[in-house]
Amino acid sequence: MSEETSSNLLDRVFGQKFKAALPWVFLAYVLLSIYPIVKFFIPEHYMRIGTFGFYTVSDIKKENPAAYRKYLQENNQQMYRMFSQLASQEILKKEASAKGVPVDELTKFGRGYEPVQDEVVAAYNQFKNEPGLKGKPLAAVQDEIVKYLKAVQADRERQSFFGRMREEYNTEIIGPELPPPTRVAIDASENPTIGPSDAKVTIVEFSDFECPYCAMSQTTTKALREQYKDKIKWVFRDFPMDFHRNAMFAHVAANCSIPQGKYWQYNSLLFENGRKLEKGNVIRLAQQVGLDMGAFNRCIADEDKIKSEIEADLQAGQSYGVNGTPAFFINGILVEGNMPIQNFTKIIDEELKNN
Repeated sequence: MSEETSSNLLDRVFGQKFKAALPWVFLAYVLLSIYPIVKFFIPEHYMRIGTFGFYTVSDIKKENPAAYRKYLQENNQQMYRMFSQLASQEILKKEASAKGVPVDELTKFGRGYEPVQDEVVAAYNQFKNEPGLKGKPLAAVQDEIVKYLKAVQADRERQSFFGRMREEYNTEIIGPELPPPTRVAIDASENPTIGPSDAKVTIVEFSDFECPYCAMSQTTTKALREQYKDKIKWVFRDFPMDFHRNAMFAHVAANCSIPQGKYWQYNSLLFENGRKLEKGNVIRLAQQVGLDMGAFNRCIADEDKIKSEIEADLQAGQSYGVNGTPAFFINGILVEGNMPIQNFTKIIDEELKNN
């Protein structure tokens, strides 16, 4: 018997229908094979407009480099925070092992601290007009204030401990190199300042006393000033948003405390009372901080002059790209919003190292 051709063999074994389907089977195989290849070369995020436009991240990089850099920076900052948390966990394990103690033994921050009565009274006077304390005598809230002061002390010790440990264990978090940051040249101006004029790092804060995110960010700003001390210069600039109806007068009042050398104390009180900045309460807070009310009231009477200075800050901020509050410029590098402290320390540390 003569040898069968492959075609005849297929016909006999599988039939004509299978033979007719072979091209479709082959096409399906090609499509399934090409998908992972296409997926490899096409980014996860892309945009299609009808049938005429296909855009990838590279188009954003080309057309809007500032937005692209911000995306990379935010991604890097998120990774930095996660690595930072991991570093704390691993350092704790290593330190606990070296000392031969449980990890929990190293994290009992604030133990042994007992606030003295003067501290309790000072905290009560600072917060007695807050909704939780208003109208209550000191004796009724003494335990609550002591608990708060212990929590603040524990937080300070926690930050100090991990700062020391990361330095001791030579911790370094390295990420992909970013495009050079866009630096804004901030003009020198007469604004309230903390820190030496020749500090390597200058942080300019544009903020609004009635902005809740600005109030929340004050915990971070105070921690940064405490951590870096005379290594940084901190400048506060007024940026009262027009939809915060009480903000402008609060900023006027704050500026009127500058000649009396009590600006920063008043600044803190205004942020702490950001939800109740009606004119009468702003004036009461001025009394609470110990201002000479005669001089203060005369200054407020010249409100238009102070407002013109505040308007100058607003216009300057807008020219630098400030669209909302809070906004911080670290040697001209913008950090927007109420961000975790690591978003600041990463930039500050790099600036201190490179300047």
